Amino acid sequence: MRIRRLAQAMLTVALSIADTSAYGADQPYKIGMLSSFSGYVANMGLGGRDGLMLAVDEINKRGGVNGRMIKIIPLNDESDATKGVPLAVSLLEGEKVLAVVGPVRSDIVEAVAPMMEKSQVVDMVGSTILPTKHNYAFATAPTPEEEAPVAIAFLKKSGAKSVAILSAIDVWARTLAKTWADEAEKQGLKVVAAESYNSATDKNFIPQLSKFKSAGADWILVTGAGPAAGLILKQKAEIGYTANVFGSTVFPVAGISTLVQIGGPAAVDGTYFATAPFSVWDAFPPEDPRYKAIGEFREAFKAKYNNYPEPGHWWIAQNYDIGMLLAEAIKRAGPDATGATLKAALESIQGYQGVLGVSFNFSPEHHSGVSGVVVAQIKDGKVVLVK
Repeated sequence: MRIRRLAQAMLTVALSIADTSAYGADQPYKIGMLSSFSGYVANMGLGGRDGLMLAVDEINKRGGVNGRMIKIIPLNDESDATKGVPLAVSLLEGEKVLAVVGPVRSDIVEAVAPMMEKSQVVDMVGSTILPTKHNYAFATAPTPEEEAPVAIAFLKKSGAKSVAILSAIDVWARTLAKTWADEAEKQGLKVVAAESYNSATDKNFIPQLSKFKSAGADWILVTGAGPAAGLILKQKAEIGYTANVFGSTVFPVAGISTLVQIGGPAAVDGTYFATAPFSVWDAFPPEDPRYKAIGEFREAFKAKYNNYPEPGHWWIAQNYDIGMLLAEAIKRAGPDATGATLKAALESIQGYQGVLGVSFNFSPEHHSGVSGVVVAQIKDGKVVLVK
């Protein structure tokens, strides 16, 4: 009797395993998207979603990966750090996703990173910095270490004598501000003042700007995003402060037209910021591979969404590339890809050229694999490349 019961139990387990395997082979690869579809960085979340969905549509129309479709499960953290963790739990424990795209806010990235690592789920973060626990996290945007040398070298070549830094208070902004300050010291450019602000709530920047003016800073480096950027430019002009402004890669997150509407054309015109080549694609010669790739992407985006992506919103292209990078990694990991094998596959990707206009190079020791930052300027309401 015991032998019969044991045999029946073994048969039950075997059938269960067989059913699970067959079920898994027929099901799509589930990818979570934890991002900000509302709140002060909603443009990054919504634009990123559009870019990712375009990539997934193209992948699935070609038959998917390893004969299976990719399914995106989007969740909105509302640009609120307190809401990211429970949503991450839903994706990891409820949906059992293979990977996650996002978040875009660095503080949410930092909060959910330990969960991703514990669950062995790859996280393609939207932030430009990796979290402290980043064994399963990959950055796909220019990092502070990539951006700072380009920014400070540009200021030096432009004749800057001294600089002030106005930084938002989130993790990414503080990290970039420190990296800028360290790089300025390294290149012999004096930082005469540094102040902070809350980019989600603050609306009066005259106290910080007045301190910069009194300190004699002829350039201001600004981290942060959202409507605050336009208000900073507007209020700088209102107090008669003529310093040049150089913004971070997410400076135009509200959109160039919104910046102009908030700050006023005269105050916004001439502002510089770091960006990816996607934002200035039409400045490249037609024989440049980036010109063709980005141009074709723009046409595909227009065909799906009835309008071209805004040039300053490089995160649209970033998330399209994330979709393609994940598809390539899943293909390399094989039909039964797991978090661990997907991670190893991503770490093997070298020299991948996407529509962001940068080169992606990952390795087991290096999960921030982006190179190719350029300097752009807002001229007459448009983004132009500074050569």
